[in-house]
Amino acid sequence: MPASEKRPKPLGAVARLMLGMNGPLAPYAGPYSTYRLFEWYMAVTMVLIAFTLALPGNTMERAALKPMVAAGFTEANLATFFAAVGAVRVLALFLNGKINNSRGGPAGAYIRAFCAAGGCIIMGQLTFALVYDAFTATSPSFFIPVLGTAAGFEALSVYIAVLDAAKRRGTRLGRALDQLEKAV
Repeated sequence: MPASEKRPKPLGAVARLMLGMNGPLAPYAGPYSTYRLFEWYMAVTMVLIAFTLALPGNTMERAALKPMVAAGFTEANLATFFAAVGAVRVLALFLNGKINNSRGGPAGAYIRAFCAAGGCIIMGQLTFALVYDAFTATSPSFFIPVLGTAAGFEALSVYIAVLDAAKRRGTRLGRALDQLEKAV
């Protein structure tokens, strides 16, 4: 066999696992998880924020978060919200391939949309608290664009999840989306 016709070296087990090919996670974390990486990121972030708020100490006493404290938010309330939404979202993303089928209907996509809407609202509130603080502080927080971008992409996640639900519902819009996907 000439050198120009050598076969490419097969992928190693780690590469196949990372790409979701023939690995133990392939049927569970396949394309319905790969294309929702931002949703996974936000779900895990929410769980980690809940853990941080549950740690001893007063995280909410920082100057930038005082507007949220003044609005009535407490560490316990926020930790509970973040933990609940994050855990439900992780569960919905993990089970997405199982409950988002023709028999189960669009339940998983609606759960994802609801959790993304909750994330959008709370990230927006955190952004506005930091923007409000920027007018009274000597300099704005560098977390304003981070949380603002997260809120914007959470809104986009709501839109994508609702379209996903419409696609799985078998409606005219769902069939049109399926045909559009096949054409592209």
